[in-house]
Amino acid sequence: MNETKPTYIQKSLSRSTSLQKTQPIPSALFRLRHLVQLHDRESFSRIDEMWSRLHVLYVITAGQARLISADGKLTLNAGSAVVRQAGDLLQQDSNRGSLSPIQGIAIAFDCTENKPLIWPFGRPAPIISHVVTDRAGELVQACSTDKDNNLSPFRPHMLFYEMLDIMRDHVAHSAHEEHSWLDAVLRQIHQMYTHPLTREQLARESNVSPEHFSREFKKLTGFTFVEYVTRLRIRTAQEHLLLANPTLQEIAQLTGYRDTFYLSRKFKQMVGSAPTHYRKTSKKIVSLTYNYTASLLALGHTPHLGAVDYWMEARMEQNGHSLSEKHSEYELFNNLKLIADAEPDVIVGYAPHSTSDELRLIAPTILMPFEELDWQQQFLHLGQITGLESNAQEILSRYSQLEQEANHTLDNMMGYTRGSAVCIFWIGASGAYIYGHGWGRASHVLYRSLGFTPPPRMEQDSQLLTGYVHVPLSEIHWYAADHMFVAYPEEPSERQMLDNLLNQESWGTLSAVREGRVYEIDADMFYGFDPLSVMEQLQHIMQHLTSYMSME
Repeated sequence: MNETKPTYIQKSLSRSTSLQKTQPIPSALFRLRHLVQLHDRESFSRIDEMWSRLHVLYVITAGQARLISADGKLTLNAGSAVVRQAGDLLQQDSNRGSLSPIQGIAIAFDCTENKPLIWPFGRPAPIISHVVTDRAGELVQACSTDKDNNLSPFRPHMLFYEMLDIMRDHVAHSAHEEHSWLDAVLRQIHQMYTHPLTREQLARESNVSPEHFSREFKKLTGFTFVEYVTRLRIRTAQEHLLLANPTLQEIAQLTGYRDTFYLSRKFKQMVGSAPTHYRKTSKKIVSLTYNYTASLLALGHTPHLGAVDYWMEARMEQNGHSLSEKHSEYELFNNLKLIADAEPDVIVGYAPHSTSDELRLIAPTILMPFEELDWQQQFLHLGQITGLESNAQEILSRYSQLEQEANHTLDNMMGYTRGSAVCIFWIGASGAYIYGHGWGRASHVLYRSLGFTPPPRMEQDSQLLTGYVHVPLSEIHWYAADHMFVAYPEEPSERQMLDNLLNQESWGTLSAVREGRVYEIDADMFYGFDPLSVMEQLQHIMQHLTSYMSME
């Protein structure tokens, strides 16, 4: 019998060398199993439940996911990724909306027979990584069943392991830098800063000396303990003053100060003006969202730094608006330094925001829950923040007048019963997005301003009334309505492909299609919920309806 012998390699060196034993190779720990692309929250939830016994790497390519894990709440934005372990499901946070539909890639994997003793990715925590996002896109391409795809069969596994390696390195790096006791201290400060807090008390609770506490706190935050707490309290005072007109005594109670004179002195030291004059001072604003940038411009206030999308640019040029700096929502969401360098007086955006604590250290931050406040309430708040309440009221009065005139016209032409209506935004062969009235896209115009009812299918799903859903082509008939406003893909080839597919489906049998009550709309025009966009949407909807009814 031949005896197995160890394998050797020989180095090519000019001098004689001894043979060296080959180094052992670590065993593969994980095995790539499945991959699927996600289009909405519902598909995310279905996949997470269906793959409950598998580990899953989620990569978000567009939109936002707000989730709840066993360790707390997570917010995943475009360009972020998270790994969850088998059995630890990620639930949708039904109490929090997201303006942008989630799109991404779910990658399922399991352990080989060499199961790791310790889960290498830690608890679910999102990381921002362009490399992971890019590799996920390449993985989709590498796994394509397209006949023209001549990529190596090894490439999917190479890409998969590269992504896992990045995720694992991030966890290891974070663990190396983590100040666990300081993280707990900061959480406590943000929860309790309106109550009496002392350095000695927090140091004692953290089992460190006051001197060590001060050194590490300043090293991590850039502020002393007193400076940090003072900044949070004055930010709270500023935010209340921006949205209301509280007395000094009320502000003191809201911020944890007992002495109004001391509050005024600290406020003036930090802000440069007394609380009583703060609302009257001009303010340099950073807008983190497209709709708030458009709303501020409608008010007559040009933000110093704002999120701007292509659907806004034509109107901005037409109205002579020019921002000194403009970026995408994604760029602003993930770049605190960009915001800090602008030295804003106020930051406005949507709530919740994963970096709200960091933003408040830069400037007072007003984050509005768009899914709880309608567009008119949000617009009024922006009017208060800028000191342009009268402008906001005037614009809303103009909209109210348009709304009354539109309803009077519809009453005369249709009667008091409107019937059902829906806005459908086709994205191609994969289906369409349909939005509820809390999400813009003119649904609030149809349902709240003009009195149309949603399709019965939307009413069956109460979440959809304030959210959105991705509807496959084969299910679009479930959302049929008496009047259907439809945005088609811009690319002619995609439009042709969609038309061909619709001809094969039950689309042509819908009464709205047969009777000419399908109206083509422009997706860009119907994106925003700033007042100028909403007025334009209302007028466009009325043009379609009156044109149809005049031909009956």
